[in-house]
Amino acid sequence: MASNKSRQKKCSSFFNKLTGKILKKLLIRAGFPYYKAPRLYQWLPVFLLLPFLEEDTLNELSEKHGKELRKLYVILVNCPDAFDKLMSLLSAPLFLNLLEEFDQSDETGKSRRRIQIIIDDTQSAKFGKMMEFIHKLFDHCEKKYIMGYNYVLVLVSSGDFVFPLNLSLWLPKDHADHRSKNDIAADVINSLDELAKKNNKTLQEVEFTADSAYCVQKVIKAAGDAGLRVVTKPSNTHKFDVDGEKLTPKELIEKVKNLKWKCLGGGEYYQRITARHHVYGEVVLVVRKRVLKNGKTICDVIMCNRLIYTATRIDSRYRCRWEIEMHFKYYKQHLKLGKTQFRKIGAIR
Repeated sequence: MASNKSRQKKCSSFFNKLTGKILKKLLIRAGFPYYKAPRLYQWLPVFLLLPFLEEDTLNELSEKHGKELRKLYVILVNCPDAFDKLMSLLSAPLFLNLLEEFDQSDETGKSRRRIQIIIDDTQSAKFGKMMEFIHKLFDHCEKKYIMGYNYVLVLVSSGDFVFPLNLSLWLPKDHADHRSKNDIAADVINSLDELAKKNNKTLQEVEFTADSAYCVQKVIKAAGDAGLRVVTKPSNTHKFDVDGEKLTPKELIEKVKNLKWKCLGGGEYYQRITARHHVYGEVVLVVRKRVLKNGKTICDVIMCNRLIYTATRIDSRYRCRWEIEMHFKYYKQHLKLGKTQFRKIGAIR
């Protein structure tokens, strides 16, 4: 078991290597009241990395190294916004490093290390009755309503390297800090665009992937303005201009169902159509068709804002969205994201 000083030194050196800044400056910049308890804040990296380092819990650490350490948790409960800021400060250098390595790669390296931003949300059921701002959510898997919280995750993937860029707790409308999930997504995209421009980088080669819940004008327009390559599934509220007709995805499926389909692989078929949207501009729509064993046919539509993308490429890039589902599974099973019973919203965040 590592000693008091070795734990702090190990984690502090990790943060320093990750960001290039010493821990004190990083915490102050994030907004933590470092001056109130500088000695306790030296333990913050240990607290953040406990699950990944397979160390003890904070309570167990306080029993071994002083019960005063428990005061750190009380302080942190009042600083959820600083946690969000700290996460951005840690992920920003990683993202910039990926952009730098991608720019220096050859064409083969770029195809293997294509940077992809994936956005999705997950629900976590809670069983406490006195938890702040707990609200009713519809669970699409269970087909019923549950009481719990909604988390929005922004993930960055490049080859085998994957890390969270932002993890936010969606708060209901009666909370003072309420933002819609689409607001959260648009804000993250705008902040990335600002970060890239500040460091003389571009997001022209970076892909953005999300399901139909985030295919709204606010998010897709922000991604388009930032230069991102968008691969997403439009909802049936969208209308596209196809050969002079205004068609929704559902209407488009009906229009092409009698045409000759091309093989996509794996028992799936497709139609690739160039269309126009009044906000997104020229886009590629890929209508996918799959026949189940019971004879039922399932169709859906994927949209991409890059006309150079083939149907096979659009399909494969959208399938990469599964990476974020694996992260949700890891967070819930190993980091106990769905097991907390804290009452205060600050502690939950």
